[in-house]
Amino acid sequence: MRRTQVSINLTALRHNLQRVHQAAPGCRVMAAIKANGYGHGLVRVAQALNDSDSFGVACLDEALRLRAAGVSAPITLLEGFFHADELPLIQRHQLDVLLHHEHQIIALERATLRTPIRVWLKIDTGMHRLGVSPESAPSLWHRLASLPALQLMGQMTHLACADERDHPATGQQLSQFAQATEGLPGERAIANSAGILGWPETHSDWVRPGIMLY
Repeated sequence: MRRTQVSINLTALRHNLQRVHQAAPGCRVMAAIKANGYGHGLVRVAQALNDSDSFGVACLDEALRLRAAGVSAPITLLEGFFHADELPLIQRHQLDVLLHHEHQIIALERATLRTPIRVWLKIDTGMHRLGVSPESAPSLWHRLASLPALQLMGQMTHLACADERDHPATGQQLSQFAQATEGLPGERAIANSAGILGWPETHSDWVRPGIMLY
């Protein structure tokens, strides 16, 4: 039986990150390295992409692996936390948290937080994967703002059809997001890989490249 080999070109990864900076100048970059760096190796990918402003991972376990490997850059848990007993580890390792469901906000309201946690609020504008409803976003944001132990980063959404340039969904999502966040302080994070490459109007403060890096 022939052996199959996979070659990971870290120089190509770094080149792709530079393409992100060229396509979205002036934006901060949250490099998505979830799912073991899309199968390329979590730690080696993070080390190769150290020019990113932060990293996005799926879960606490991935974040802890990065911290154990000496990665000190900001790390965002893109699915937030699943149980309140994860909060001490989140605090200890200075992890950022994406909030996408009210139960997470309730857990934060009930928790005794000894050190601040930085949080994003994710709004579902049409991807229908994770996120609070646009209608509930302002009230949930104000609940978060009332908790002194939280540092509110801003609002985030995810584009569903940005890889189709003639699809009306992206424009509709941008409109919904603008309405949901009108008057709210904080930064905005909208563009995924397809948004970075094809929709400059989605670039905002942060971009979140994923598949285009690989």
